[in-house]
Amino acid sequence: MYFGLSKSDFTFARWKSALPIFLLIFLSIFALSLILTFSLRSQIQRGELRETEQLLATYLRENSSARLQFAPPSSRDKTRLNGLTFVRISRGNDKLLLANDAIVTNLFQELLHLDRDIHKVWLKRKTPEYTFVWTVVSRRLENGVELLAGKESIESYERYHAMIRAVAFSLALAFGISSLAALLCVKRMLSPLQRLHDELEQLVGKGKGQLLLDDQCSAELQHLYNQINRLITQNRRLVEEMQGSLDNVAHDLRTPMTRLRSVAEFGLREDSDIEKLRESLADCLEESERVLSMLRIMMSVAEAETGTMQLERDTISVKESIEEMISLYEYVADERRITISSHIDNELTIFADKTRIAQVWANLLDNAIKYGKEGGMVDVNSGEAGANILITFRDDGMGISPSEQRRIWDRLYRGDRSRSQQGLGLGLNFVKAIVESHGGTVSVESTLYEGSTFSVLLPRYQHVHPGAVKEKSNTSGE
Repeated sequence: MYFGLSKSDFTFARWKSALPIFLLIFLSIFALSLILTFSLRSQIQRGELRETEQLLATYLRENSSARLQFAPPSSRDKTRLNGLTFVRISRGNDKLLLANDAIVTNLFQELLHLDRDIHKVWLKRKTPEYTFVWTVVSRRLENGVELLAGKESIESYERYHAMIRAVAFSLALAFGISSLAALLCVKRMLSPLQRLHDELEQLVGKGKGQLLLDDQCSAELQHLYNQINRLITQNRRLVEEMQGSLDNVAHDLRTPMTRLRSVAEFGLREDSDIEKLRESLADCLEESERVLSMLRIMMSVAEAETGTMQLERDTISVKESIEEMISLYEYVADERRITISSHIDNELTIFADKTRIAQVWANLLDNAIKYGKEGGMVDVNSGEAGANILITFRDDGMGISPSEQRRIWDRLYRGDRSRSQQGLGLGLNFVKAIVESHGGTVSVESTLYEGSTFSVLLPRYQHVHPGAVKEKSNTSGE
């Protein structure tokens, strides 16, 4: 490992992930280096120009105007250049060059023909033996004399280039450091995901219940862990519900499947009687439809109980929804001479899945009629309970014993007095699951041989913005 990095951190995928971070770090260092280099270069050059200007000013103070004529220079004139390498005096086409001994003869012509207004730092001139680097400035006097002065600047020039080499080396070093820093950042960012990966493997391998939260985790990571734990819980509940459903189905399907086989065998024995064959086929269809209905309802209940059922919600008038179901069950009620009455407030509305909530009303009405007293009544009423609405279904039938009132909500449970009626034992379990998926509750109050009252409590409709997205249902069920 290097700097906390392992071999797995140097893969192509990691480099690809680290590239944006590397570019951000390295380009920032590169830009700062360029700014610093150009700033120092400018500062050095300004210093060279300022120093050369000061040397030229000193030279002018120490030399009278009479000396700035075109008399032959004396040895004293050369020694009083005051640090300047050369001074060129021009007036018209006449030029006089004063230079120290460092200037070789073959450079005189170049110096004599330099531009009169030149201001330049690090002017280079090469000879076979030496490279000269000067800082050159010019000045025009009132008497028409033009001065051009130069100072040796090889030291600052070499110092600047040494700095350039140091910056280049630093950038090469920064390239490597930026690469390692980028990989470390990627590793640190991915470490929570790696830890999550390891914990999920342990969860699968060792059968742990949930992911364990670290107190030092960030709020975002804690939220992710909570979501995953919620998903794990829902999946486990769904599996448990499905397992329980399969066990119940295996037990409860034994009777209809046995009857289905018996009917089919009877039909095969009666191959000469067309009518009996038709009856056998009709019985087979009826039993198969009963089995399919049971499976559909059990799947819907499992989805509702595990929170995975999707609902297509809309604004629904409670009165219209219930009266529509009542109109469908009037014929069944008439056969038993049961009177259905309803007292529902016209203004009550809920935000619910129309099909699912209609199945709730249908199941409760069907039970009230099926287990009601012949010649009796079923009364449907509405009320308010704070921020909720209350719908009650009351009958005067056989009632439910106290010992059975808790169990009637269980899947496939049928009370002793209800076994004489056709049914699957799934209706109330399905009702409870649908109501709870809408954020409501359902309860029962019953007195044996006097009747039962089922109460459905649902949240009152609150205005939803027209642009709100509806939840789409892709499940089916009775």
